[in-house]
Amino acid sequence: MPFRGFVVEPAELAKLAGAFDAAWMAVNSVNTVGGQQQKRARARLAAIILDLWREDPAQALSASAVERFLASDQIN
Repeated sequence: MPFRGFVVEPAELAKLAGAFDAAWMAVNSVNTVGGQQQKRARARLAAIILDLWREDPAQALSASAVERFLASDQIN
């Protein structure tokens, strides 16, 4: 679980975890991430989701996270 040590209400934590799971599945459907890169990619995706949630908790987190993740992956 990428949100260890993060204090929020259980409903918000479930929302974040669900967004992460959906985004991770979408990222892997576009570009499979495995091996040593997987841990870093999952941490980066979790950080993106947290940033998006802090900006606007009501937005579609998983879709926005996938878009931002893939855009940043093109740069790196």
